[in-house]
Amino acid sequence: MAVTDYVLLKLSSMISDYGEEILGRMFADYESVYKSSVDDFLSKNSIPMEKRGECRTYIAINPNDSKIIGFFSIGVRCLQIPDGCGLSKTMLRKLNRSEDNVAQAYLLGQLSRAEGYKGFGRILIDEALKKIKEAYEIVGCRLVRIDCTDRLIGYYEEHGFHYVKKNADKDLNQMLMIID
Repeated sequence: MAVTDYVLLKLSSMISDYGEEILGRMFADYESVYKSSVDDFLSKNSIPMEKRGECRTYIAINPNDSKIIGFFSIGVRCLQIPDGCGLSKTMLRKLNRSEDNVAQAYLLGQLSRAEGYKGFGRILIDEALKKIKEAYEIVGCRLVRIDCTDRLIGYYEEHGFHYVKKNADKDLNQMLMIID
């Protein structure tokens, strides 16, 4: 189903407007295109992490039936970017790394679209990058990090991210984008 109409809401506003019980039912009805830990994030971790200020979650709602059709979260994390990680020397110079090769980055921590909404992932990435660029204008920080499974590396490369390395657990891949 092509998405032509959606409403993007901040989770913090939804907590105030609907309450956690109603949100819990909405989250339980959500079916992502890929069943994964991202689904657990929405139902188990999004509200506590929002309240602790660890990240901000945005939820896309279909205005016709009030169903969740996707979501993303944004936080801030460090990223170790060693020399020889596969990034070009030009890109490495743009990263503003510390002496121990650590850089601050916005983390696009969770991103999921509902089953049946092919193409909406791109819209969610665009919405997330708009929010990140708003933050960039206020506080700086040029890097956007995303951690993804092996099968999603090509997808995120198509959307401007560059592979950096496997994460410490070796189960996800760290990718980044530079905001210009």
